[in-house]
Amino acid sequence: MNFNVHAIIIDSVFYVITGIIVSFLLKDEELKKIKRIILIFYLIIGIAVYSILYFMILSAGVLLVSVMVLKYFSE
Repeated sequence: MNFNVHAIIIDSVFYVITGIIVSFLLKDEELKKIKRIILIFYLIIGIAVYSILYFMILSAGVLLVSVMVLKYFSE
């Protein structure tokens, strides 16, 4: 297998930053289980993505889902 070290580092940085933002958005105790589910699915799907562009799109989608969950439960 041919591993691209730069892509792995960039994906890891995106994963950490997205995880921090999701944790900040969904910091209420009531949303803790939803936050865990979102981050687990993000990790599982992110492992299957080989392109940096697709991983960035996945990260944006995760952030969008987190904002939608926050808006749904804040009303």
